[in-house]
Amino acid sequence: MEVIWSAKAKSTFFSVIEYLNANWTQKEMVQFNRRTFITINAIRKNPGIFPASSKNKDVRRAIVDKNNSFYYKIDAYHQKIFLLTFFDCRQDPRKLII
Repeated sequence: MEVIWSAKAKSTFFSVIEYLNANWTQKEMVQFNRRTFITINAIRKNPGIFPASSKNKDVRRAIVDKNNSFYYKIDAYHQKIFLLTFFDCRQDPRKLII
C-alpha cells in the first residue's frame, strides 16, 4: 500500500525531530526516526494492525514509542494509507486535532 503523508503529519513529525535534536541526543532522534519507519512498514503489510481511535473509528492510532504515536487512515479501495498527525502522548489529549 502507498503511504501518503499529510502536511500536518510532516509538520508534527519534524517538530518531534526538532524537539529531540534540541533536548536529547542524536541516538534518541535516530531511534525515533527508525521506529517510525518500522511502524509504517508494519502498517503497510497489515493496515489494521493498530486499534481504531476512540474518537473516530475510521482513524487508527499507531504507537511509535512510550511518548509518541501517530494517527492514520486506511483507504482500502485505493490501497492507500494516509498519515494524519503525530502526537506526544504526554500532552493533554484534548489538544489532539485530527
